[in-house]
Amino acid sequence: MNIKIPVSWIRDYLKTDVAAKTLANVLSASGPSIEKIEKVKEDYVFDVEVTSNRTDSASVFGLAREANAILSNLGEKSHLVNPKGIDVVLEPDTSNILSLDVVIKDINLCPRFTAIIIDNVKIKPSPAVIQNRLMLSGIRPINNIVDITNYIMLEMGQPMHAFDYDRIRGAKMVLRESIEGEKIVTLDKTTRKLPKGSIVIEDSERLIDLCGIMGGANSQISKRTKKAVLFVQAYDPKTIKKTTQNLSFRTEAAARFEKGVDLETIPNALSRAVYLAKTNAGAKIASELIDIYKNKPKTPAITLNIRKLNNYLGEEIHPNLAIKILSLLGFEAKLQEKSIIAKPPSWRLDDVDDDVDLIEEIARIYGYQNLKSEIPKGEIPISPKNVTEEIIELKRALKFLGLTEIISYSIISKKMLGLAQPKKEEIVELQNPLTENWQYMRPSILISLTEVIGQNRYIQQDLKIFEIAKTYIAQGDDLPKQDLQLAIAVFPGDFFEVKGYLENIAKIIGREIQLKPIAKKHPLFRQNQSAGVFSGKEQVGEVGILDSKTTNYFDIKNAVCALEINLSTLYGLPAVTKTYKSIPKYPSVIEDISAIFTSKTALDEIIQAARKAGLPLVTNVEVIDVFQDEKLGIDKKSVTLRLTYQKSDATPAQEEVTEARNKISSVLEKSLLARIRKK
Repeated sequence: MNIKIPVSWIRDYLKTDVAAKTLANVLSASGPSIEKIEKVKEDYVFDVEVTSNRTDSASVFGLAREANAILSNLGEKSHLVNPKGIDVVLEPDTSNILSLDVVIKDINLCPRFTAIIIDNVKIKPSPAVIQNRLMLSGIRPINNIVDITNYIMLEMGQPMHAFDYDRIRGAKMVLRESIEGEKIVTLDKTTRKLPKGSIVIEDSERLIDLCGIMGGANSQISKRTKKAVLFVQAYDPKTIKKTTQNLSFRTEAAARFEKGVDLETIPNALSRAVYLAKTNAGAKIASELIDIYKNKPKTPAITLNIRKLNNYLGEEIHPNLAIKILSLLGFEAKLQEKSIIAKPPSWRLDDVDDDVDLIEEIARIYGYQNLKSEIPKGEIPISPKNVTEEIIELKRALKFLGLTEIISYSIISKKMLGLAQPKKEEIVELQNPLTENWQYMRPSILISLTEVIGQNRYIQQDLKIFEIAKTYIAQGDDLPKQDLQLAIAVFPGDFFEVKGYLENIAKIIGREIQLKPIAKKHPLFRQNQSAGVFSGKEQVGEVGILDSKTTNYFDIKNAVCALEINLSTLYGLPAVTKTYKSIPKYPSVIEDISAIFTSKTALDEIIQAARKAGLPLVTNVEVIDVFQDEKLGIDKKSVTLRLTYQKSDATPAQEEVTEARNKISSVLEKSLLARIRKK
């Protein structure tokens, strides 16, 4: 956030002889950064960058207050003067007392609400000094009352609004949340359809204010205004930000409200506004002060250990100097034994939370340039590999395996969402979709990969693609669950090729992975031609042939084999401890064995049975062929296993191989009802 402030305005409150350029330099070194200085006639204008956590500096007085602390610590002559009128007594000074009925439906929407009615208002142009300062700050002057609201916002960092009292029907203001679809015409003559939950004010008949963003045209100050309501308040920052995002509409006031304002200085801002209204518009106070402030925030006492301060800064800072710096910044600070006890001022409550924040405040005013520059001593800490690094390594490995990475949109259409058949309560729908094709956050990456294959099937006949991205599952009122997923799709489909990729992935990421049958059909995969991917007892994904319903939607004629695994879950599981095994000194014996099984017998079940029966001589079992034919029998299949016999101290003897093979054949026949095929 950047603001423009004339230096002459700052000097109203910062009494110092320091030149404008020197002032800019000291501010940039220890406070808000002055990005540019522009000379306009006899004045200078600062272009100030205000960070999101330092909205207390987003005003003329806030900047003057910050500069005074820095200059005073440097030994420069400087003192701070408060704006005129902030101590004006807000009591009626006319016999015609007016009333205003204020109702706040939810105090959390508006932590503090102040208002006062002024009468005898004479609408005219503002004095030249106010008009010039507003224009130099980038705001167009309108009239003396409206200009006061903008002037206060820039001067004290407190947005405010003015209503024409006679146009508030029933002299009533009700602050509440908007209802979905309500409409209001704002000051810029735009009709805005409101989302649910925006903060609005209505009188006895209609909406008159889109709170924190822009007032309503039906209650604005005009040339005929005689009575006005000056209105200074604070709103819930999250609600204001959500409304500006939903409406794609942000104002200067909203930019301040959505970051939070100082609740304690709200009456001062109102007093200053009344003072200017009396001075520039001949106004008189015509009502009692309305000040609704029920939940006053507590000011926490923060303890800073002197030793911790010195350890962080790398040099000795005298406790009295630290207390002086904090006091200059508005903190209540005192020394208690070997610690500093400090309470932040009201304008820093949202920014200063703990002792590290105090150290930062002391360091910047002391001057970072004054701290010693020393290279840290000791060993360089070696941090464990983070997930981002592991993902980069995984992507590189998949590329070397012959796969092509793609990047697709996370937003899909309603029809594409229907392919995944998510539960209704798990769907994440965009509130303001650009088109119907970009309406939902995808629950699976496989839909997007299949779409890419459909778009490229005529350009390239052999497609092997992958993507690593997040999927989105709704969780009620909480943010959607966003797990990192890896999806691979191969066209034309080859289950064993994809299974090979899965085995390589398991080795790359160092996790155990097994394939197991799953009882419930996955909506994207074919029945009986898919399996669950498990790590231990936890399912982390699926692999198999995509359902024809999915491929037909994208006009893909051949089968597509795919897998999708949850990397967030996998990386959260224990890694396999890598151990060293020397290369065998003696050759292995490899032979194939074929057997006929029922079609429903899972290959993994066959492999596990053969491996267990062949221990310890059999070191590896893999399927090299699966054959189905009517000659084998109804619902039968022939499976050929390749067995590797290995010993560490000698080549396996033929008798040992025969014994192990017979044991495996016996187990397959008895436990899986197999029929061993003879050569």
